[in-house]
Amino acid sequence: MSTLLEVKDLKTHFGNKRRTVKAVDGIDFEIKKGETVALVGESGCGKSMTSLSIMGLVPAPEGKIVDGEILLDGVNLVELPEKKMYEVRGKEIAMIFQEPMTSLNPVLTIGDQLTSVIIHHLKVNKKLATDRAIEMLELVGFSEPEKVLKDYPHRLSGGMRQRVMIAMAMSCNPKLLIADEPTTALDVTIQAQVLELMKKLSQQFSTSILLITHDLGVVSELAERVIVMYSGQIVEIANIDDLFNDPLHPYTVGLIESVPTIDGEIEKLYSIPGNVPAPGMVIQGCKFAARCSKVFDRCTQEMPPIRKIDESRSVRCFLYDEDGEVK
Repeated sequence: MSTLLEVKDLKTHFGNKRRTVKAVDGIDFEIKKGETVALVGESGCGKSMTSLSIMGLVPAPEGKIVDGEILLDGVNLVELPEKKMYEVRGKEIAMIFQEPMTSLNPVLTIGDQLTSVIIHHLKVNKKLATDRAIEMLELVGFSEPEKVLKDYPHRLSGGMRQRVMIAMAMSCNPKLLIADEPTTALDVTIQAQVLELMKKLSQQFSTSILLITHDLGVVSELAERVIVMYSGQIVEIANIDDLFNDPLHPYTVGLIESVPTIDGEIEKLYSIPGNVPAPGMVIQGCKFAARCSKVFDRCTQEMPPIRKIDESRSVRCFLYDEDGEVK
């Protein structure tokens, strides 16, 4: 598969001359065409800010991409003027947010919102846009799409609103779909339906997906590869099977151990000790050292580089030497 998105040494910072918060601190990853990649980690690790950086939606003037490249089919999005980026958003890259009620305009009908996106990006008239909107609503499982077009967002359930957001995101056949915690506000049954729907649409339209979540259950359902982030940095990249069967970074191990299972009689769930470093905190050495069970002297003195273990696997940890072998 050829590469669709390539992120190189991306750094997104917030603050002023007195204080700088490195929300995204020099990350590198790529997504192939048609591939689903999950970006996981605790709240505050930089997942959502990575997605906003890709979309060109970093809150200004406090936030800014200070270095790096974001290449979509070879075009560096960081260098695009806002007018050009406005055309990319929605047409080539689409995004689904975790709470659709904050993304949908409460005073406009679903039809008005869906057709305006289609008219703008596909340059078609109102009738063709309405036909496309009906087609997309049918694809995401609405049995009466014409009726839904006339509804306002508050008249729909959370699951239905999320389906509308997926229909809107996919209506212009984007190359990349970014889904930021798309199932957080939904009950388990609706979660499963939404994930199945995203998987089906990805296959049907050959759309790549960047799934942003803290829920490893969701990751196992949808993703082919996983990128684990901690405190603005990538600490591990692995295929889904490798990650769950043989996690390398101590942080990844902790995340997987803290997932509840339906077998066994565990009285208390494991939780990683300590907390994510506060934004802007200056740390010498590995950012995870204070919470790590395998910490040794070097970890508190030097920042470990991210090392390639094999073609599909990388890890940022001194437990692995230059050849990718466990010490």
